Amino acid sequence: PGERPISTAAFVDLDRFTAAPEQYEQRLARDDRGQVVGFAKAYWRVGPGGCTFRLFIDPTRRGEGAARSLWADLTHAARAAGRSGITVEPVAGSRVAALAEAKGFGPDLHIELNRTQVQAIPGGRLEGWRTAGEAAAGYSLVAYDAPCPPELAADFVHARHVMNDAPRPEGEAEVSYTVEELQALEAASTAAHLGWWNLGVRHDPSGELVGISDMYLPSERPWIAFQGDTGVAPAHRGHGLGAWMKAVNHLRLRDERPAVEVVQTWNAASNEPMLRINRALGFRPVQRFQAWHLPLT
Repeated sequence: PGERPISTAAFVDLDRFTAAPEQYEQRLARDDRGQVVGFAKAYWRVGPGGCTFRLFIDPTRRGEGAARSLWADLTHAARAAGRSGITVEPVAGSRVAALAEAKGFGPDLHIELNRTQVQAIPGGRLEGWRTAGEAAAGYSLVAYDAPCPPELAADFVHARHVMNDAPRPEGEAEVSYTVEELQALEAASTAAHLGWWNLGVRHDPSGELVGISDMYLPSERPWIAFQGDTGVAPAHRGHGLGAWMKAVNHLRLRDERPAVEVVQTWNAASNEPMLRINRALGFRPVQRFQAWHLPLT
């Protein structure tokens, strides 16, 4: 309720921000007059693992079979691509969630769509986190705005593997990132008119990047920013490094992007360490989802 309309250009940009090895299959359902009554997509990473379906039907046209047709077509595509299972993420407690359970799906992650108001975040808290991070012995920040300088690319790609430690849906395999994928995503972010800020934490004695945090800024929706991945390697947790990176990005947001009013992020409800940081920044759920998983045998 109260959500701002999204322009056609903004929707087009959403589709542009994808690159191999991500794979998208999208479908429209039309009636016999050519009117669009439904839309669905499936996405996955090439390699072992499952896929996620999202499906939308015009509320006035439900019960006419469009959902069944879209589902059958995407399931065929998923099987042909060798996917091991299907995940859906309906709103918790919805009719669709009950339908998933009735169709043999098993419950999976609880997911929160969280938002905070930029101006409501206490500036003193951000400054305190930044000061504490700067005082952490043996660590320093490394920053760039996409595209990544060639001399940093391998380090940031390696550091992104810390995200394999985050909660993920059933059937989703660990991810292996490459410099080529980073470059392809940077080209996609340019095509999508999307600013991409990246921060890393370097462990100075070893020279290794041990944490990352990124933020996305869509030019077609200047009122919102998207918090992307934030993660710290297990051996380096407990020093406030995640809070440090988030504080630096949020302080920069205030200084350089005054039009941004809202920051949005997704979190697994089981990811308590990250939720603790986000709650302190004022992030609160605006929607909750229950993922359901069906193995494809």
